[in-house]
Amino acid sequence: MRKFLIATWVALLSTVTLQAQLKVAVVSDIHVMVPELVEQDGAAFQDYVAHDRKLLMESVALAEAAVDELLAGRPDAVLVTGDLTKDGERVSHEYVAGQLLARLRRAGIPVYVVPGNHDVNNPHARIYRGDEAPRTATVSREEFAALYDDYGYGTALARDTASLSYVVQLNDSVRLLAVDACRYDENDFEANECVVGGRIRPRTLDFIEEQARLAQEAGCRMFVMMHHGLVRHWKWQDLAMGDYLVEHWRRCARLFGRCGLQVVFTGHFHAQDVAAFGQGDRRVYDIETGSTVSYPLPVRFVCLEGDTLAVRSVRLGDTGRLDAGLEPRALAYAEAGIATIVGDIVGDAVPEELVHRAGELVGEAYVAHIAGDERMPEAYAERLKEVCRQVRPYSWKYAFLLEHLARYLSTDTAPQDNEVEILL
Repeated sequence: MRKFLIATWVALLSTVTLQAQLKVAVVSDIHVMVPELVEQDGAAFQDYVAHDRKLLMESVALAEAAVDELLAGRPDAVLVTGDLTKDGERVSHEYVAGQLLARLRRAGIPVYVVPGNHDVNNPHARIYRGDEAPRTATVSREEFAALYDDYGYGTALARDTASLSYVVQLNDSVRLLAVDACRYDENDFEANECVVGGRIRPRTLDFIEEQARLAQEAGCRMFVMMHHGLVRHWKWQDLAMGDYLVEHWRRCARLFGRCGLQVVFTGHFHAQDVAAFGQGDRRVYDIETGSTVSYPLPVRFVCLEGDTLAVRSVRLGDTGRLDAGLEPRALAYAEAGIATIVGDIVGDAVPEELVHRAGELVGEAYVAHIAGDERMPEAYAERLKEVCRQVRPYSWKYAFLLEHLARYLSTDTAPQDNEVEILL
C-alpha cells in the first residue's frame, strides 16, 4: 500500500510538472517579400536594398527554413513579433498567412502574430520594374486582423479597440498579451513616409493594465510580445536610435513591472539581446529576437518550468537548412549597411579614407551586438581610439559620436543574450 501511495504521489507530481511546462518559439522580422514583387530587378530595387540591407530576395526561403526548424522543435506555440512583410504588401501578407504560417497551424502548432512598423498602411508597398517602383496594395488595420484571424485575432479572449492588441490563453496557467505599439495611422502617402518609432496609446495602456489584472485574478502568468523594444538594450540607444524603443520607454517599463508583466518578447532592431529593467518582482526582461533576413539569422526557443525561463537560440545557418553562403552574405550586409549609415551621417566633414575606417569599426561593433553576447578582441579598443583620434581634428563632434556609439554597441550587459536561464 505504501509503495502504491508513493507511486501515485510521484505520478501526480509528474503531471503537475508537465502541466506547468510551456515551450514557445519566437521569430521576428521575417520581412517576407514574395518574388512577384520584383518583376524586373534594376535601379529601383537595388537603391532600396542599398539603404536597407536585408536578404529580401531570399526572405521566402529563409522564412520557410525557420518554419522547418520550428516544426522540428515542436513548441506549444509560435510567436511572431512583427514585421511579417517587407513593406506591408497585401500579396506578401496573403502568402505569410495563407501558406507560410499555415504549415505550423496544420501541424497543430498555434501561431500568434503582432504587426510591426512595416506591416500596415505602408506607402512603401511597391512593385519593382527596373527603374520604376509603382505602388501596390497594402493592408489596413482591419484587413490585417482579418488576414490573421487564425493567428490570434479570431481566438482572442479580449481585443483592444484602440489598436491591434489582444490576449490569448497559451495554456491553463499562461496567457499572452500581444501589444501593438505601431503608428501606422500617422503614415503619410503623399510624403511617402512610414513612421518607424513606436508608441503605446493611452487607451492601450489601460487595456494592458486591465488584462494584467484579469490574468492575475485567473491565476495566470502573462507573457507579452510586441514589435518595438520596451527596454533600452545599450547605452545611448534611446538617444541615438530612439525609434527602436517605445516612446517613454521607462514609464512604460515601470507600468509593466507594476502589472507583473516580467517577460516581453520584442524585435525591430534585428538583434539577439536580452535586457532588464527594474528590481525585484517588478523587474522586466525584454527578450529581443533578431531577424531571419539579417545576420545571425536566428530563431529562439523558450521554456517555462515553474519560475524558471530558459532561453535557447538557434542560427538557421547551423541547421543545414540553408545554402552555405547565406550567413556570410548576411554578415557582409550588416557590416556594409552600418558603414553606409556612418558615411551618410559624417558626409564630407571627414576625409573619405577615415570615414571608411570608422565605418568598419562601427560595423564590427554593430555585428557583435546583433549576434549577442558581445566579446570584442583586445586590439579593438586601441583601433577605435586611434581612428577617433585622427577624426577629432576634422570634427570633435563626430569623433565623440563614433567612439561612444561603437563602445556602447559592443559592450554587453547582463543577462546573457543567446543561452540564458532567468528566475522570475
